[in-house]
Amino acid sequence: MKAHPFLINEDASGQTLQPVNIQDRLYDETWLQETLRLHPEILPVAEIESIFYPLVPIGREVTTDTGAIDNLFISHRGYLILVETKLWRNPEGKREVIAQAFDYGSSLSKWNYDRLNKVARDYTKKFEKKELNLAEWVENQFGQVEGGRHYFEDIVSKNLCLGRFLTLIVGDRVHHSLIEMLKYVNKYPHLATNVALIELQCYRWTSKGSNWPLLVVPSIVGRTEIVERSVVQVTINKDGSHQIESQQEKAQPTEKGRQKVTLTEEAFWELLKKQAPDKYKSVRQLIDDYRERDGINMDTTETAIVARLDIQDSGYQASTFYVTHNGELGVWPQTIANQLQKAGIDRRLADEYGAQMRSILKMPGKRKEFSRDIQQIEVEKFRSAVDAFIQNIQLAKPYSD
Repeated sequence: MKAHPFLINEDASGQTLQPVNIQDRLYDETWLQETLRLHPEILPVAEIESIFYPLVPIGREVTTDTGAIDNLFISHRGYLILVETKLWRNPEGKREVIAQAFDYGSSLSKWNYDRLNKVARDYTKKFEKKELNLAEWVENQFGQVEGGRHYFEDIVSKNLCLGRFLTLIVGDRVHHSLIEMLKYVNKYPHLATNVALIELQCYRWTSKGSNWPLLVVPSIVGRTEIVERSVVQVTINKDGSHQIESQQEKAQPTEKGRQKVTLTEEAFWELLKKQAPDKYKSVRQLIDDYRERDGINMDTTETAIVARLDIQDSGYQASTFYVTHNGELGVWPQTIANQLQKAGIDRRLADEYGAQMRSILKMPGKRKEFSRDIQQIEVEKFRSAVDAFIQNIQLAKPYSD
């Protein structure tokens, strides 16, 4: 018997939530599209790549040269998400949807910012009863965009040019044979797109005596890997005009133990280059050097790259240092101490590391989190402290030993 969600009360009584039979026809694709428009957080895009989260709806049934995109979203950082919805009972929901989704992405990659901006204005006029341009609407939903509106427009324009999208095929059931069909992406080498199959399993609360409300459980059942990378050359002419040329190169196989650079990290470097171009080279060198180290993983967030060290035989990591998109280096001594304690390592190693970093980063005595502009510190001393800390962790014996 297949396991289903179970609703438990405080007194331990409860009920099984029954899966909706796909033949019951409780809803249609229009309902599904509208549900996603109103509740985009249903889509688990952060699990795919954080750069695509949070989602802002900007279009429903968006017309392209090859048909209409069911739902169109953009992330707060200017990355587009195309959604094609299909119900299992519909005959075209088996295979044609793969080709259809990529046709839409191919068409969208020919757009410019002005055309996308018009889509957003039409959307807000229809659904929000006030016409807002794309940047205004995104900021209205989640606050000021990183780098300012001009930078946001540049990023969106570049993503359009490169076809740098996330395409989601969303349905109430997704046949696993469709995963093989994702290889269709190779027919469009000019698209640097990710594709994912999202299944929304719906369950009814039978004790309520009706079909509604439904419990919706999203899951990622398949996704592609980018097999091409785009190289863009921008030529500025004397008259101020410019040309953009794009070509594709096959991505080299990832070396054993080396991490793939994600779109989120690429966005980090783009923002750093804009906000602190004079610090870009030194920060990039630092991160790339530590990326080569065994046991070091680079975790990119919205505002920083964190170098995390695997603590042997523990399943835990230590956040050795971080760098922000403004070019500041920093450490979290208290966080590191807690991480070591959980891993059974003497937290005094973190105290010693923190004392060193307080001196190197020139932090006042009461500061608990340390950070300093990379140009205001001796980077070699910083490296030496990090290296010594890494070595100490790797040589440390857990309490249990």
